[in-house]
Amino acid sequence: MMKKTLLALAAAAVLAGCSAPSSQAPTELEDYNSIAEPDVVWSKSVGESLTNYLVPSVVGSSVYVAGGNTVYRLDADDGDEVWSFDTDAPVAAGVGSDGYIIAVGTAKGELVVLDAEGKKLWSTFLTSEMDAVPLVGNGLVIVRTADTRVTAFDASTGEQRWRYQRQAPSLTIKNASGMIFFGPMILVGQSNGYLLGLSAEGRPVWQALISEARGITEVERLVDILGTPMVNRDLLCASAFQGRLVCMDATNGQLRFTHDVTAMTPPAADDRFVYIGNTASELYAFDRTRGYPVWKNEKLKWRGVRAITPMSGVVAVGDSEGYVQILNPESGDIIGRTRLDGAIVSPAQSYEQGAIFQTEEGEVAFIKVQ
Repeated sequence: MMKKTLLALAAAAVLAGCSAPSSQAPTELEDYNSIAEPDVVWSKSVGESLTNYLVPSVVGSSVYVAGGNTVYRLDADDGDEVWSFDTDAPVAAGVGSDGYIIAVGTAKGELVVLDAEGKKLWSTFLTSEMDAVPLVGNGLVIVRTADTRVTAFDASTGEQRWRYQRQAPSLTIKNASGMIFFGPMILVGQSNGYLLGLSAEGRPVWQALISEARGITEVERLVDILGTPMVNRDLLCASAFQGRLVCMDATNGQLRFTHDVTAMTPPAADDRFVYIGNTASELYAFDRTRGYPVWKNEKLKWRGVRAITPMSGVVAVGDSEGYVQILNPESGDIIGRTRLDGAIVSPAQSYEQGAIFQTEEGEVAFIKVQ
């Protein structure tokens, strides 16, 4: 236990360094050609995030978000509060929702499930704290916990449907990971560098190696899948920490392309390109069909970029100082900029012509490009 604790502390230091290493000062922001300035349509404070596992969920015209001890439903158009629900402990993972069911995990290891009107349906204490945003849909609430268990519950009753468990590496990273439904499967990013497909009954039916562990130390060999696997029309992509970007044909699983990019962000895509950032916050764009490099941006180096969000013909990038940079997707040039309160470590969620952002300090903001 002591060894694992020491390793966890070492990893925390290393991973904190990935955002803004003490030996590498964040690159100073330069002047830019202002072409597409971001507009903060609305902003609301919901409370600080204890973990990197708090991500807004946007369903229809509603935003489900959590901070502190509270879960909120907001109107996506104006940010007005529709309802709020207070949990018995700080929310540590969430929000998962399909618009009918809302699920979060607390710091006490409790899974709390609400209906669309903010009324508690049921709750249960898990075997360990959640280390991913819960997945809600198809009549299920599916959670992943730090003891490597993936557990599915009946969304209405809370009855356990199935559980899958595998052996975990002794050291993993903390990132806003997630799971997605993909056809008849549930895709789960694992800490051993594999993307796993589980059946609706919780049986492993498919897996793909995203990145192999390298190096000598346990920190060097970290290859956790970053964020939520990305599905964009005919493309399925995933990335592994300090490892590769892998993109496959979503219709048949055939490999389309890979790149060694020492990844730090999950992949994102629009109609033409796939975007990703590395551990130094250098950003890349690749052609989505053949995978050839389009551009590389080093203007945000060491600024702690964790997520990239295409929106309305541009690309939005949040960093550890709360800046949202707007990039030209054709060239990677910065063409707009604004700033929120607190580091942006979780992925923004697309809504209409913009996206909903959440910061560590608890600011939730709807940003569009003018």
